[in-house]
Amino acid sequence: MKKLLFIFSALASSSALAQQCDIDAAQLKADYKITNQHKSQHSTQSLTLWRNNQQVAHQSETLTELWQQLSNNQLRPIRYFNAEQRGIEYQPSEVRGVQNWSAKSQLVDNHLIAKMTLVSSQGEGCNEVKNYVLNEGDNQFKLAFLPQAKLVKTFSVTNKKSDTQTLLSLNDVNSDTPAIKAQFAKWDNFQTTDYADIGDNESDPFLAKMINLGFIEHGATGFYNQQGEAIQGGHHH
Repeated sequence: MKKLLFIFSALASSSALAQQCDIDAAQLKADYKITNQHKSQHSTQSLTLWRNNQQVAHQSETLTELWQQLSNNQLRPIRYFNAEQRGIEYQPSEVRGVQNWSAKSQLVDNHLIAKMTLVSSQGEGCNEVKNYVLNEGDNQFKLAFLPQAKLVKTFSVTNKKSDTQTLLSLNDVNSDTPAIKAQFAKWDNFQTTDYADIGDNESDPFLAKMINLGFIEHGATGFYNQQGEAIQGGHHH
C-alpha cells in the first residue's frame, strides 16, 4: 500500500511540474512561416516575432517593425530597414490602422480571440494548446493558441468565396534573454530619422529612395491576408 501511495504522489508531483512553464512570455523570439494559398498557387514568407518587455518587433527579410508600448498604452512604432541599418520613427498620432498591443505582441488581436469559440484544449504547461474557430461572412478563422507563452501555434484564415487561405505556423521558440536583448540593442544603434523631419532631408539618398518606394507612409502592419488587409477581426481603437 505504501508503495502504491508513493507512486501516486510521484505522479501527482510530476504533473504539477509539467504544468509549470519556463518560457518567459515577456522575452522571447518566435519564428513563423506565413503561407498564402490562392487556388493552385502558393507562396511562403518568414516572420520572426521578438518580445522584450514593453517592446515588440516583427522581423521579415527586408523590414523590421518595432513598437514601444508607452505608459499611456499608446504605441510608438519604428520601421527599420535591415540591410541599410536605417530607421524611421513615428509618433502614435502619425500611424494609420489598428494600434493594438495584443495584435502586435501575439500576431492575433485579443478582440478577435474573444469573438471565437473555444473548441478544445489539450496538453499542459508550455504545451497547453487552446483551439478556437470563428465563421464570419465568407471567412473561417481557425486558431491554435499557446496561452502560457501567449503565442499563436497556428492561425488560418480561409475565404470560401475567393478560394484563398493564409496560414501562420510557428516553427521555433527561443527564450535566450541575452541574445534577445542584444538584438534590440542592435536595432537601437541604427541611424533613425523622425517621420516629421523627412521633408527636410529629401537630399538623403536613402530617404529619397524610400519615399519613391512608398515605404514612408505608415499603415497597419502585422499578419496580412491576400487582400493586403491586416487580420484583426473588426476595428478597435
